[in-house]
Amino acid sequence: MEKYTVYIITDSNRTYLETGMCTDVHRRLAEIKDASSILFAGTSRLNNMVYTEHYENKEQAEAREMQLKHFTRMQRERLVRSKNPNWLNLSVSPALLSNKKVVVYA
Repeated sequence: MEKYTVYIITDSNRTYLETGMCTDVHRRLAEIKDASSILFAGTSRLNNMVYTEHYENKEQAEAREMQLKHFTRMQRERLVRSKNPNWLNLSVSPALLSNKKVVVYA
């Protein structure tokens, strides 16, 4: 059974807040990075996954995604701050997992 993840992703300056849903977070993050390099050429790129929620049911995940998409920017920021007050990147890429000398500063 697949698990569904609803996420909020942003750039390093928190200019953009995008909401989406996926089953594989690492693959989706790679897709977003590739797309944002084309769409946002020369500007900030969406690379920080700052909020996630996990669901067993696709319908629940889709309903929550639609709910978050209708939130105002302030509501999304409050939601992120409630779980991730320092806006840390919650996604760890597989490349970082294989490297033994990873240091995370918060």
